[in-house]
Amino acid sequence: MFKRKTFLVMGILLIVGLNLTSCHFPQTSSEASFVTITETPPLSTPTLEPPPPATSTPTATFTPTPTVPTTTPTQTPTPVWVYHEPGEVVAPILLYHHIDGDSFDNRYQVTIPNFRSQMEWLFEHGYTAITISTLVEVLLEGGELPEKPIVITFDDGHLSVFENAFPIMDELGFPGVFYIVANRIYDSPGFVTSEQIKTMLNAGWEVGSHGYSHQDITQNHYSAEHEIAQSKYDLQAALDVPVNTFAYPYGLIDPYTATMVSNAGYKAGMGLGQSITHTWGNLFYLHRIEVYGSDTLEMFTARLNPVQ
Repeated sequence: MFKRKTFLVMGILLIVGLNLTSCHFPQTSSEASFVTITETPPLSTPTLEPPPPATSTPTATFTPTPTVPTTTPTQTPTPVWVYHEPGEVVAPILLYHHIDGDSFDNRYQVTIPNFRSQMEWLFEHGYTAITISTLVEVLLEGGELPEKPIVITFDDGHLSVFENAFPIMDELGFPGVFYIVANRIYDSPGFVTSEQIKTMLNAGWEVGSHGYSHQDITQNHYSAEHEIAQSKYDLQAALDVPVNTFAYPYGLIDPYTATMVSNAGYKAGMGLGQSITHTWGNLFYLHRIEVYGSDTLEMFTARLNPVQ
């Protein structure tokens, strides 16, 4: 499996036609720009330092209390898991940022009522949420997946995901994947703490890295080891779980960044896009469909079956 990594990384850069949106990134074009590298720092084994101690005593862990819905969603019968050959997996991967409020202010904020409606629609229509590691394992090695798999991811580590999205998904038995900016778990207001993340992990969620400080690595290759490798080390040390996937800040990628993600021991990289078909060729730039704050339920459901 590991011998294929170099082939997979280079394959991405040949076949992926990126149609990127931004993640709080001021771009006028919707397409990612590949950086022309005039001087590329030599690859070296990352020098990893232990995580810094917390500067203050963490506040008490919030234990979310699920809100009882007014109606009980009715799911289709228990899904049948079927074997898939390696090389291709068809499953939507959704991307959220904030889940908060009753009205949205911007594209990154999905309201709590809209999020609940979206999750209940998935539940009622027979979708089964899986982790990204499950998808990647089947893509690489083959294995069983439910008939209608879906991966639900969240970027940046916002507290609103723990307070508002997590209880709703927990009601429905949906695990999620939370991409954390590593330097935000040390007493950063508005972001989850390590103890809150552990609560989610205990409920079946998975954590990935979103960089050490959310830098655009394509613009600063000398930060790559710290942003990519050190973030993985710190998150694993703080949470005592493997961190297997990396979400590129702002969805931006170039050959050097993708290679560093592979060399740091990640199994896959997460990008942006509209496709629900994932192959070996885009293993280090898996397409995630961003859900916007302005999406109606009809727009949301249409995103699950895009024109391929």
